[in-house]
Amino acid sequence: MATEKAVFQVPKMYADHHVLVVRNALLALKGVEEVIASSAFRRVVVHFDPKQLTPKQIGTALDGAGYGPDQQWELPETLEGKDDASLWFRGGPRITQTNIKDLEMSGDFRKY
Repeated sequence: MATEKAVFQVPKMYADHHVLVVRNALLALKGVEEVIASSAFRRVVVHFDPKQLTPKQIGTALDGAGYGPDQQWELPETLEGKDDASLWFRGGPRITQTNIKDLEMSGDFRKY
């Protein structure tokens, strides 16, 4: 069976949970054989059977999942910050720590 490859730039796919949504949406399509997605490069490579699927249909599926090819984020207007006595302003300093599991699985291309 001959397969074809389609490559899509997906600017909205910048985190691992986005990669999972994109992969699940594309793997549900009949004819998709493999999906390689990178949140680092914001790119999706799809190997598919051209007798069952077209690149346009793949792009439509990406659109339906909210990650349309070349679709940019629409940034909301930022509101002026103000101290409203909420927990955000009453809280003390915040300390965060990177989960070691995130570091262990990091890489340019991840195949889930």
